[in-house]
Amino acid sequence: MRCRAPFLFCLLALGAATLRAGETPPPAAQPAAPSAAAPVPPPAVPAPAAADLPGLRVGDKAVDFTLKNAAGEEIALQALLKKGKVALLFYRSGDWCPICIAQLQGLQQSLRDIDATGVQLVGVSYDSPEVLTQVATRYSLTFPLLSDAGSKTIDAYGIRNHEATGRAIGVPHPVIFILDQTGIIRAKLMRSNVRERPTPAEIITAVTNIK
Repeated sequence: MRCRAPFLFCLLALGAATLRAGETPPPAAQPAAPSAAAPVPPPAVPAPAAADLPGLRVGDKAVDFTLKNAAGEEIALQALLKKGKVALLFYRSGDWCPICIAQLQGLQQSLRDIDATGVQLVGVSYDSPEVLTQVATRYSLTFPLLSDAGSKTIDAYGIRNHEATGRAIGVPHPVIFILDQTGIIRAKLMRSNVRERPTPAEIITAVTNIK
């Protein structure tokens, strides 16, 4: 074919005719593959709100009780409140629960600082008075331990662990209630994990914050 048009136009026309004749054009540039997205971490599990934890709440009136101590003497909550604020410690057992034993020992080590705030630390468990005597002697505990045999006080505070089995039937969810002198719960120190316990420093801070 003879082309009478300008030279450049003829070259373009010739190329188009070649492609129509069946030649494959050069492959078009492929877009870059998108980079792999960074893995998305799973959402954090929020800590349970205080309202979601079992038992009486801050602002509630503490339920009165009369329980026996290690010596078999009856101790009433009202009598304790007449002396001042109370840190009411509910624990599972000082006999067989190693986490509770460690907690009791830690509180004893910090007892001087706790006492300095003017609060009375009192432990409550379903252990019998005889077991309380053994526990207090074995671990050199000097703060009072009270026996809630039958777990009636534990039930009154709404903290019984209903999933407990075997010898643990009747134990509470571990918790420390800080009571002002009128018996109102001003702080509730509790963990959702039974293996974790509030620290002595938390007791001291909670009592100090009571106006």
